[in-house]
Amino acid sequence: MPIYGDLSDLPLHLLLNALMRAGKTGRLTLRTRVEEIALLLDRGRVAAVVSSDAQLRLGQMLLQLGDITEEQLEQALALQAVSPGQRRLGELLVELGFVTHQQVKRALANQFEAVLVRVLSAPDASFAFVSEPEFGTADETVLEDAPATKLILNAIRRADEFAAPIELATLAPDPSVLDRLAPEEREVLLALLEGNRTLSRIAQATGFAAGVVREAVERLRSRGLVR
Repeated sequence: MPIYGDLSDLPLHLLLNALMRAGKTGRLTLRTRVEEIALLLDRGRVAAVVSSDAQLRLGQMLLQLGDITEEQLEQALALQAVSPGQRRLGELLVELGFVTHQQVKRALANQFEAVLVRVLSAPDASFAFVSEPEFGTADETVLEDAPATKLILNAIRRADEFAAPIELATLAPDPSVLDRLAPEEREVLLALLEGNRTLSRIAQATGFAAGVVREAVERLRSRGLVR
């Protein structure tokens, strides 16, 4: 029987803990105003993350971590496209010898935490859980309860940071400081001037990744432009 509702009524960390402790297998779909994310659970363990944002997909995570090359990713994706049953990208990359199971698990952990931050920072998010047969995911690439719990706690901390208000400096900036701003710092400062006062809203306004926004804000803070 499907379970669905709003995350304002059932906080995400409580929902995930309940599903993991009950050893549930199925698809947990999380929807925000701008994207849809699916967490595939295999006997209470996180087996895969599916996102509508290309930057949050497993292949992109492995690229960002420096574990694979563009050519290797393209080769694995081409093989996946002709594989029966739409085999998992991580499994194909391991079979091709491009990555290890541990590297796939590390990328999955990064995916999991990143999407949780997105959902926890979003207003009016909803969820739906549908039970499915076991996915048959290799045990070497799933996230067990303990590491997943740690990632959930870290995501909550990061989401709180994203919601914290950022204030512009009260004194007029030195024009020479403004001239030395990097392009992303200028975009972030403009977003602040337009009234976007949290990391989450700045990311939405600029289209920058969360890490880029955070680093730009820290540099603006060191220059005395925000506090």
